[in-house]
Amino acid sequence: MNKLNLLSPLLFLSLFINSEDLFILGLGSCIDQDADQEKIWSSIKKERIDEFFFLGDNVYGDSKDGNLIKMRSAYKAQTKNLPTWLDEISINAIWDDHDYGVNDGGSDYPKKDEAQELFLDFWNISETDPRSTREGIYFSKEVDLKGIKIKVIGLDTRYFRSPLEGDKRNRTATKDKRKTILGKVQWKWLENELSKEADMIILASSIQVIANNHGFEKWGNFPHERTRLVELLNQTKKSVIIVSGDRHKAGIYNMDNLIEITSSSLNKPLPKWLATLWDSTKKETDEFLLGEMFYQANYGIIKLSKDKKITIQLKDEDANILSETFMYL
Repeated sequence: MNKLNLLSPLLFLSLFINSEDLFILGLGSCIDQDADQEKIWSSIKKERIDEFFFLGDNVYGDSKDGNLIKMRSAYKAQTKNLPTWLDEISINAIWDDHDYGVNDGGSDYPKKDEAQELFLDFWNISETDPRSTREGIYFSKEVDLKGIKIKVIGLDTRYFRSPLEGDKRNRTATKDKRKTILGKVQWKWLENELSKEADMIILASSIQVIANNHGFEKWGNFPHERTRLVELLNQTKKSVIIVSGDRHKAGIYNMDNLIEITSSSLNKPLPKWLATLWDSTKKETDEFLLGEMFYQANYGIIKLSKDKKITIQLKDEDANILSETFMYL
């Protein structure tokens, strides 16, 4: 793969190909190295994206005992699977539990530094990049499009995260305000990044921020952290889009004009029998969900057009629009 955070020459070519679009970002999560992915990449390629954001679970290399033997083989397989055209655009990536090393893993995972080395190596992250010399894989970058500044931020919701409460399918909200998702250093870094000049912020979190009506991992398991993040984003008074993955479900959320698009999974959707069962019995919803959730393979698209219109879309593997919303700078 090409080095992260480098703007491709194709970005400038795309400004002419996409006459009305200044910038197109593709995004997705949960991509299994052992499952077919050719069809969805074919659809994404036709979007003529300028960048792609891998939102975690970019391989499935975790194990119950946390050893990284499977992770190494998973990365090796994924190298052969990803289409070569991705090398021609800018790539961004954060991790989630399945490419961290252990399911639902957090700060107490003993091999997290070794896992970070594997992550950095797979994504060809330069030795001069801050991620190569600090704990955690969080990062930020700026994209300047004819005077419009986009701030892209990727959070690390694993390396510093305190232990969860409750069991796997029924995580409960902690009352312990000493517990954290980002850790002190990353929080300070994030506050500084959000204070910088920008017209638009794209903030990536591997787990959902807004959605709160389910028992799996989410920012809502740490209510004080979720409140802190939402307040911080609102204080910026900038156009903010949160992008997330993890769920093997997809949806778009709006909480007081704070938009979140959850795109999952690229090629590991819920089994049809399970999705059908949930449709008929307990289809997930949320007070902030726009429309419904989708269980099939999917990817996300964020477009910024010349008239400063932002289009946010979820699409299935055939590029059919599942859900969309709009906002303006």
